[in-house]
Amino acid sequence: MIKVRILGFDYAFATSITGVIDLLSTAGTAWNYFAGKSMEPKFDVQLVSRGGRSIRCLNNIVINAHCGFEQIGDVDVLLVPSIGGDVDKALDTNSDIIALLKEYVKRGTQIISNCTGAFFLAEAGILDGRKATTHWAHADRFRERYPNVQLVPEQLITTDGQVFCSGGGTAWFDMALYLIELYIDHETAIESAKAMVLDTGRHSQLSYFATHQNKYHSDETVKAVQEWVDEHYAEDFSLSWLAEQYAMSPRTLIRRFKTATGESPLAYLQTVRIEVAKKYLEISAQTIAEITQRVGYEDVSSFSKMFKRKVGLSPREYRGRFSKSAI
Repeated sequence: MIKVRILGFDYAFATSITGVIDLLSTAGTAWNYFAGKSMEPKFDVQLVSRGGRSIRCLNNIVINAHCGFEQIGDVDVLLVPSIGGDVDKALDTNSDIIALLKEYVKRGTQIISNCTGAFFLAEAGILDGRKATTHWAHADRFRERYPNVQLVPEQLITTDGQVFCSGGGTAWFDMALYLIELYIDHETAIESAKAMVLDTGRHSQLSYFATHQNKYHSDETVKAVQEWVDEHYAEDFSLSWLAEQYAMSPRTLIRRFKTATGESPLAYLQTVRIEVAKKYLEISAQTIAEITQRVGYEDVSSFSKMFKRKVGLSPREYRGRFSKSAI
């Protein structure tokens, strides 16, 4: 059997622990039971914690551990669940988890994180030079703290050698299904998804992305430019005019803006407009043409192509998935 150990700590998200345990533990059994076939468990999954004590997750949910860190032994997979509380506090109070990750990556063990659990991997240094993902809302903070990590927050799952990361929230089930396919086979992964009634068609976090979050920087002038764009996104203005308002040349504005945020002023304007358009699609009955004009564009076709490129869905598809009527 494939040995998986989940590293437990206080204020983790309970579902990123119990969900993984349930899904992996029932691989080869749940579907087989429904289909009248012999049941063959494939994974040995246990929650481990400091001293084997129970952990108190977010929302005051208490989960009993199977054993302590010192009893992990030789395993195939170590998994770090989502941090549900303060990230800095979680890292500061769980140095033993960071030490375990450093030890087990040297052993060649598969190391996996879900959502903000990637902060533990990065803090241990095992993501340096590797591709990784995390919850989209923490992307800018993650980049600032760990510049040597190749962060791709739009991806739901990243794999780089022995280190895997999954994105925000419920991406634990995407990772669990991926592990079932990796260690067992595709058929068992599909059967597990069917047994648990899970959607296997997710590949990206783009449609959930709040695209104008990158304000974790110290350039106050650039922040002022961002705030102006946030308020005047629908207006028609030129880069040279904008630069002049802040006593800069267009070239200097582009350089400082990109240094601070990682993108150009034009790209930032586009992402703000996209974010506003997403809100209109979610809560209003306005046509896509009307929304296109409200966010500062004239051509519906060009806007729709840009929207799909940045969000991963067309405006119509996004409305169908996230509008109030869809929910």
